[in-house]
Amino acid sequence: MKRIFVLGSPRSGTTILQSLLAAHPEVISFPESKFFHYLLYDQFAGKLPSRMEAFFKDEIKRPELLKNFDDSQTVETKTTWFVGVLDGLAMEQNKSIWLEKTPEHMYFIEDIERLLPDAKFIHILRNGMDAIASMYEATRSFNHLWGAGWDLNHCIYRWEHAMLTSHKYVKKSNHILVRYEEILDNTTKILGEICNFMGIDYDGEMLLRYKEKAANLSLSLPWHQGIERDIKSNKVHKYHGILNSNEIRYVLDKIQRVKGEIACKVVVEVSEPILDIYVLQICDRLCCTIQLEGITLGIIELPVCDGMVAGSVLADAVAAEFAWPILDRFFQRNRCEKGNKLWETLLAPLHKKNDWRLFLQELWGRNNWHLEDFYQPETADEAATVTLEQDLIAVEVSDELPNIKVELSEIDVLVKVGGVAVGIVTVSVENNFVSAQKLRSAITRNSGFELCVACVREALLGKPLQGEKSLRSRLTSAAQKRANAPNWLNAAGSGGIYPQDAVIFGRREGAIGTSISRRAALPAAALRELAEAAGIAGEPITQIPWENDLPKQVFYAPEIIWRKSPYRELYQSFQPQFLDNNTVTKLLPILAYPRIYSDGLNAGIFEQHLQYLKDSGYYSTSWEDWQNAKLAKIPLPGKAVLLTFDGGYLDFFQYAFPLLKRFNFTATVFLVAESIGKTNSWEKADSEQVQLMGWPEIRQLRDAGIEFGSMSATYQPLTGLSPTEIVREGAKSRAILERGLGKPVKCFAYPYGNVDKIVENLVGAIGYTYGVCYESKFSNFEDSLLSLPRIQVTTENALQLGL
Repeated sequence: MKRIFVLGSPRSGTTILQSLLAAHPEVISFPESKFFHYLLYDQFAGKLPSRMEAFFKDEIKRPELLKNFDDSQTVETKTTWFVGVLDGLAMEQNKSIWLEKTPEHMYFIEDIERLLPDAKFIHILRNGMDAIASMYEATRSFNHLWGAGWDLNHCIYRWEHAMLTSHKYVKKSNHILVRYEEILDNTTKILGEICNFMGIDYDGEMLLRYKEKAANLSLSLPWHQGIERDIKSNKVHKYHGILNSNEIRYVLDKIQRVKGEIACKVVVEVSEPILDIYVLQICDRLCCTIQLEGITLGIIELPVCDGMVAGSVLADAVAAEFAWPILDRFFQRNRCEKGNKLWETLLAPLHKKNDWRLFLQELWGRNNWHLEDFYQPETADEAATVTLEQDLIAVEVSDELPNIKVELSEIDVLVKVGGVAVGIVTVSVENNFVSAQKLRSAITRNSGFELCVACVREALLGKPLQGEKSLRSRLTSAAQKRANAPNWLNAAGSGGIYPQDAVIFGRREGAIGTSISRRAALPAAALRELAEAAGIAGEPITQIPWENDLPKQVFYAPEIIWRKSPYRELYQSFQPQFLDNNTVTKLLPILAYPRIYSDGLNAGIFEQHLQYLKDSGYYSTSWEDWQNAKLAKIPLPGKAVLLTFDGGYLDFFQYAFPLLKRFNFTATVFLVAESIGKTNSWEKADSEQVQLMGWPEIRQLRDAGIEFGSMSATYQPLTGLSPTEIVREGAKSRAILERGLGKPVKCFAYPYGNVDKIVENLVGAIGYTYGVCYESKFSNFEDSLLSLPRIQVTTENALQLGL
C-alpha cells in the first residue's frame, strides 16, 4: 500500500489537488483527518479521541472502525492503528494508494517520516498574495469556524511557514513540490508528473470525476464554495477587494523575504567557463555570488525559466554589472606580468577616466591616442578604402576599419564585437565618403559603455586573465572562431550562445546599452503572449511551435538584428550642453500624480503646482532625453521635470490635461491595459470605483502629445509573482497598448511601486526600456533605466517637494 500526504498552507489549493488525485482509479482519499496534528501537537493533548470520533462517525460515516482505538497507547501504536484503518479502507475498494490531506501536517513532516518511512509527500505552493488574501477573507467571514487569532500577520505566517518548510524538502526523492498556478495553466502535464511521482499512470478520468470527489471531500464547508468549478486561471484577483494598498505593500515585503530565502544560491568564478545552471523547476530565482580569481565582486539575481539559467545569459549579466572591475583587473594583470610583479600587492586600480582611455586604445589598436581623439571624426588616421553598394555595412571592431565610398546620404553600420553584433549605428555621408575615423567616432559615441560590456563578455569571461594576448587580439580570435562556425548562434554541439531547439526573439528597436542590449531567458509558458506582442511590433522571431508543443526554452537574443520594424527610429548621441551649472539638471524630478479631482489631488491644488513649476523655470523633458543624459553622463539643459499619472482615470482627460496644455507641460499616463474603458477595480478596498478613459480619449491625448505607458495587464504586484506570471502581465499589456496606440510603448510603472531585480530583468526582456517605482528622491545618473524613482505627489506635499 502506498501512503501519500498532500501538504500546503491553508487556501493554497490542497483540496482541488486532492480531488483531482482522488478521481484516479487507483486512489482513495478522505476529508481532512487532522490525525497527526491532534496526535503530536501538545495543545491538543487529550483531544485525539473526540477528533477521531468526529472523523469516523460524522465525516466518513464508518463508526465501527473506532473499535480498536485506545488513546492510552503509545504514539507509534496509535499511528499503526490509524494507518491500518486507512489501508483497510483502500483495500475494500481495491485501491493501491491512499491520499491524506491536512494542511497542519506540514508541521509534523519529520515525525510522519519517522513513523511511516515509506510515505510520500506532495507539496502545493500558491502565489503568496492570493493565498494570504484568501486566508484572510475566509477567516474573517467564518471566524466562528476557523477560530480566533487569524489576523493578517498570522495569515502571512502560515504561508511563510509552508513555503519555507516545503523548500527544505525540494531535493528529497519522496517529496514533490508543485505550483497551484501551474496546475490551473497546464493541468494534464502537472498531473502527469505527480502521477509519475506516485508510481501510477495518468488517467484522463481524473479531469472528468474530480468535481464529484471535491463535493465529498470538502464536506460542503462554506470556504470551499465553488470547489467544483472548472480548472482554469481566474482573471479576478480577490485581494484587490480584500486588502488595501498599504496592506498589499506590507504583504509584499514579507513575500520578498521568503523569496530571498528560498532562492537557489550558487557561486560563479568568472575566470572559469560559465556554464548553464540547472535547478529544480519549482525554483524561480537564482542568486549568484560572482567571484573573480577568488575575490567576490557582488551578487547577481536572475529569473529561473523552465529549470535553467543559460550560461550565455549569466555571462551577459555578469559583464553588464561588473565589466569595469573585470576589465581593470585584466589591465592590471597584463601590465604586472610585463613587469614580472604581482598585481595584488603592487598596483591599485587606475582612475576610471584613464582606464577608459586605455580601454579605447586597446580596443581600437591606437596606443598613442588621447581620449578626445577617439571622439573627433576629423582625427587623422590612415585606412584602406572600400566601395559600398548598399546602405548597410558590418564591421568588426577588432579589425581595421575602412574608409567608405558610397552614394547615399547615410549608412547603417552593424557593429560586431568578437563576432557578435551589438547594434546598428547610423552614420551620415558627406561628399559620398565616410572616413574610417568617422566610423570609429560614431561607434564609440553611440555604443558607449556597451562596447566595454561586450568586450568583457566575448574576450575575458570564462577564461584566465593572465596571458600574453591583448584585449584586441582576444577579440580577433573570438571573431575568427565565430566566422568558422556559421551556425554558432545556436548550432548543436558548437558551443553556441543559445540551445538549438529554443524559440528566439530577435532584437527590438532602441538605443544601444539599454534593456534591448541584454540577453534574457523567458518562460516557455508565456510564449503565446510574447509572440503576440512581438508580432504587433514587427519584431523578429524564430518559428513558433504548435500550441500544444511548447519549446524547452525561450530567449531574447539582441544579436539577431532585423531592420524592418514598423517602429524604426534613429538614435543620435547626446550632444554636450555648455551651460552654467545652475541651469542644468543632474538630478531629475519624476513626479507621480494620483487622480486629479475629488478623492485624489484637487484640481485647484494641481493648478497651483503647475503654476509653481512654470514660475520656477521647469519644462517637460522626455524619457529619451534623460536616457541619453544618463548614458553620456551629461546634464540636461535648464530645469527639467517628468510628470506622470497612474491609472488612466477619465478625470485626467477632463481636468488634468487642459491644465497641462495651458501651462505647456506634457505627461506620461500609465494604463492598466485590461481595464481600459472600465473602472479602477484594483482599488476596491481603497476607494470608490470610478470611470477610466477609453480608447477614444486615449487616442485623442496621444495625438496631442501625451505619452502612454503600462501598469501591467491587471495591476498585480509583480514581486509576488512567478516569472511566467510577470511576463504574461507585461507582454499582454504591451500587446494591448501597442495595438491600440499604433506606436511602441516603452515605459512601465510597477504596480504598487514595487520592483526587484527579477521583475526588472523580465520587464526589460519583454520589451520595455524604462521602469518607474515609488521612491522619495530625484533620479540620478546611476539609476537603472528600469528602476527610476518617482516621487508620489499628494495634497499634503504638492508644494513642498524640494523643487
